[in-house]
Amino acid sequence: MLVATFRGRWGGWVVAAIAFAVAWAVPHMLAGSAGSLSFITFFLAILVTSLLGGWLPASVVAAGAILVVLAWFLAPGQSERLRWPGPLLPVGLFAAVAGAQIALVHRLTRALDRLEWKRAEMERLRESEQLMFRELQHRISNGIQLVASLLSLEAARVQDADDAAAAMEDAVTRLSMVATIHRRLNDPALGEGGLEAALRVLAREILDAGGREGVSLNVVAPRLATSPADASSLAMIIAEAVTNTLKHAFADREQGLVEITFSEGVDGERRLSVRDDGPGFGTEEPGSSESLGLLVMRSMAQRLGGRLELGDDPRGGAVVTVVLPRPD
Repeated sequence: MLVATFRGRWGGWVVAAIAFAVAWAVPHMLAGSAGSLSFITFFLAILVTSLLGGWLPASVVAAGAILVVLAWFLAPGQSERLRWPGPLLPVGLFAAVAGAQIALVHRLTRALDRLEWKRAEMERLRESEQLMFRELQHRISNGIQLVASLLSLEAARVQDADDAAAAMEDAVTRLSMVATIHRRLNDPALGEGGLEAALRVLAREILDAGGREGVSLNVVAPRLATSPADASSLAMIIAEAVTNTLKHAFADREQGLVEITFSEGVDGERRLSVRDDGPGFGTEEPGSSESLGLLVMRSMAQRLGGRLELGDDPRGGAVVTVVLPRPD
């Protein structure tokens, strides 16, 4: 952390200037007691600059130190040391040791930087795995609650043994539907399609399973703020609504249209609608006969904090709408 603090735009050069000044001043403060080894203090300056400032400021310090050494050889009284190969050996050795020092520190700091990056990456992956695990637990809990709600609705309609057998059969069908919903909502193959792609595949499977491959399907569901739990409940409502279209709108015909829209109003209120082009409710009061499918849709709507609306569309056909409050 300290090294990263100094290695800013100017930090490394400030360290280099201070280190060079100290290395140059110390021998003079010793008043010649260091003798011919006075330039050795620059090795410490190069080391400190390499660690705190980086290889480039350290190289500048090393170049300045070599100039100081050469100036020392050119100083009065040092003429005897200029005879070949007098200056070449110490200056060359100084340059070689300084260069090796800078290269070694540079490689070590790069290795430490890579190690720190890998540690941060592993920490990020660990946090991501923990988040995915918590999300998985949350989705499993929501799935269990959804199954419990369906079983409670089935149990409430049991009056005798025949009702129990029918309830068990319906429960098996709806539990299979729940499994299909979870599989489609969490299918990575759907990619960027998100909720819209999942709802399209789910509705298409229900229509095809009912032998209505000729029914056209139009799904418009932009990426609105929807939690996984809410998406499961919305998908359950759509599954029940599409199943009802097979029973009523397409009971005696194999072609038609089903439209699924999920939109948001200017006030933040969201509306999920499933419309068919069948005969509609006609003279029958919508919701007058509380079928199990209708109870499931109403229960899911209440679970989402919204309400279920049934009626005929002005364009023709029946429409099932779930009105959801503005998300917090």
